[in-house]
Amino acid sequence: MKAYFARLGKYLLLLFTLFTLERTAFLATYHVQVGQSPWGEILSTYLHALHLDLSALAYCFLIPFILITLELCFSSKWIERILHGYTILLLIFIVLSALGNLFLYDEWSTKLNYRIWYYLKKPSEVIRTATGFQLVGGGIIAILLFFGTIWLYFKWFAKPIIKSIKKFYWQTALLEVVGFFLIFVGMRGKLTGIPISQSNAYFSKNQVLNDAATNTQWHLLKSTLRFARTNSENPYVSMSDEKAKRVVKELFSCERDTCIHVLKEKKPNIVLIFMESWSADLVESLGGRAGITPGFRELEKEGILFTQVYAAGRRSQEGISAMLSGFPPIPVNVVTDNFEKYHGLPSITKVLNDNGYTSSFYFGGDLTYGNLRAYLMSMQYQRIIDEDDFPSGTPHGKLSIHDEYTLARQLAELHTEKQPFFSTLFTASSHSPYDVPTTAGTLDWDVPQLGYLNSAKYSDYALVQYFAKAKKEGWYDHTLFILVADHSHETYKQWDYHDAGYQHIPMLWIGGALKEEWRGKQIDKLCSYIDLPLTLLHQLDLDASDFRWSNDIFNPYTHQFAPFLNQLGIGWITPDGSFSYHHGREGYYRCTIEDYTQMEREKVNAKAYLQLLYQTYLDL
Repeated sequence: MKAYFARLGKYLLLLFTLFTLERTAFLATYHVQVGQSPWGEILSTYLHALHLDLSALAYCFLIPFILITLELCFSSKWIERILHGYTILLLIFIVLSALGNLFLYDEWSTKLNYRIWYYLKKPSEVIRTATGFQLVGGGIIAILLFFGTIWLYFKWFAKPIIKSIKKFYWQTALLEVVGFFLIFVGMRGKLTGIPISQSNAYFSKNQVLNDAATNTQWHLLKSTLRFARTNSENPYVSMSDEKAKRVVKELFSCERDTCIHVLKEKKPNIVLIFMESWSADLVESLGGRAGITPGFRELEKEGILFTQVYAAGRRSQEGISAMLSGFPPIPVNVVTDNFEKYHGLPSITKVLNDNGYTSSFYFGGDLTYGNLRAYLMSMQYQRIIDEDDFPSGTPHGKLSIHDEYTLARQLAELHTEKQPFFSTLFTASSHSPYDVPTTAGTLDWDVPQLGYLNSAKYSDYALVQYFAKAKKEGWYDHTLFILVADHSHETYKQWDYHDAGYQHIPMLWIGGALKEEWRGKQIDKLCSYIDLPLTLLHQLDLDASDFRWSNDIFNPYTHQFAPFLNQLGIGWITPDGSFSYHHGREGYYRCTIEDYTQMEREKVNAKAYLQLLYQTYLDL
């Protein structure tokens, strides 16, 4: 047994050593970019790397663990031969991926990922584009590392030899079961909750350090399994590229490039509040039942209520990225999961940072969900606060800190924030499991969604308390608050999943920065939350040309349409009706446009939009 545990420990040590050496080589190779950070931050890269390193170790160690444990009761040279063969292949993979990452990072500006398989399909192109040093030097280094690591393995880490123990069957089975469980936890990164993601390695404003902390092999395999197939070609091509571009250009053209300004100053503070899962059915003014969100109804009297806003996605990371980057959700994939795409996305946060704003993001839950932390860091938020940054003992549900405490934390810190500021807060209490305080009272309606409705009632209460305190702040008169849902939710109205009503969400602009004549007004123009970034930047007279999938809601001449995601096509909402289109079978899930000619015209618009959008995603 001593030999058994020594063998397991040495195998893990070999892999961990290789991961650490690769990270050190990466930091040394890109020392110029690394040197922009202080030494303490550079050294902490190794600490933040542990999350993904341990997960990668677990994946790599599964087969060796099974084989080494079997040797306790079966004496067979074949077990050792299979183990050695697997290890040699594993070492070759680690060495090749490490070298590929070192050589390609400068050109790609991202970690080695699924794209490498496309290049390897055409080795002649790789040879033509690589430098002499990369070909010759890389080849020599690779050969030396191959033989060096394999020699090390057989010399030091493939020992001691394990001798089988007579009648050690049930003990071996028990070890396998316990080991499986521990390895599974290692793969996930934790026993319960949100599994580990690349966000666990992100900690620095210096992206090179974040990439150094990200395990290369874990990232390569994850991106390959997640994106290699769907990122290779556009499955939504239905017309020529020229026609698709022409149709989409017409959709975003307008008779006159003008903007109605509703703000009384050009550089107000901006507070953007994403409201988790808020359907329009929660709001009485939008057709909802009275009593769910009475506080929101009172706030409407002081702001601008947008009555025809529609979500384009179904999940939080889709909505947040759509509103911060102005990039619509796409079928199957989620752009926040695909780290290689971040550099191609515009960022309203970056635009505001560049124009003198300070930026922050608050969330009472875990931002590793949907890789939001990595995405938000890429969008250049200067401060990011989630549940780990709150004092222990802060009232907490199963999923997150209760909204009133997250809102209070933001408000307390905005008191001393340098102005102008752009601060974003993402609520969480209206997400399942809806274990919220009952301080707002509860509804007793006989509907299946009662837990959801009561959680929204609590979030509404928290917002009322928040605004009551915010109005006492000196900066309130110079601040625009934007309240908008990240996506909708099933409600007592029982909308069909493909119905436009399912996607209907609230948006409210409020605050002292609004012109007096706009308070208490409603905007009935049909629009999407994708339109938010361009609309806001136009109000600030800032350049919004990068947000080409957005329209200006305050321009009376822009076309009125709102796309929404379905997993195999696209939904399309117009003032005259809507449909949800299945691309694969050229049919509709649901269509409410009665005029056939108009329906066919809107179908072309939607198909061109989807084709060009997905191609843009591929090209990011």
